[in-house]
Amino acid sequence: KRQGIYNNTLVIFTSDNGLMLGHHGLAGKWHPWEESIRVPLIVYDPRMPPEKRGTTDDSYTLNIDLAETILGAAGLKPSPYMQGRDIADLYLERRGNAQNVPWREDFYYEFPIDYPDSTALVTRKWKYVRYRGMKHQQLFDLENDPYELRDLMGSEEVKEKILPKLIERYNQVRAEAEYSEGIPIPACVKMSGLYP
Repeated sequence: KRQGIYNNTLVIFTSDNGLMLGHHGLAGKWHPWEESIRVPLIVYDPRMPPEKRGTTDDSYTLNIDLAETILGAAGLKPSPYMQGRDIADLYLERRGNAQNVPWREDFYYEFPIDYPDSTALVTRKWKYVRYRGMKHQQLFDLENDPYELRDLMGSEEVKEKILPKLIERYNQVRAEAEYSEGIPIPACVKMSGLYP
């Protein structure tokens, strides 16, 4: 404010990950539990309409949205290889293609580097988790079990009625997030062994 740029400055407050801090008897940040994957996000954008300022929006925003949001505020176009969205679409009148594209209702979670090697589909109601190294799956009803204490993979009714749709959507979002031949991969990432 003292520099006179407050009304021309986008401010984003967030963190890189949550920590388990003993929840579920675990520590660290590499688990697909809500305590690990949820982080705060506060945005001050001078372009935001007054009626939106100070409000809460429960739309799913992801760390991959931050770069596109910063580029959008600077008036720059994102790379076509970027997978996020400009968060400003949630509070500004939608522009261009964003007018016709609804905001995400679910998302793909991935921690492919260490043990436990896990991926998940997260929706408002369900979380379907796969632990690739262990060949293990979990399913949680986030509306009725927000602390993820009851794994429903043992329920035949849920496995028959709910699971097939979740697995289909999981495969869709995973394919959207997967490495593509058209994306240039830096040499340092290739050396990591994560990508061919």
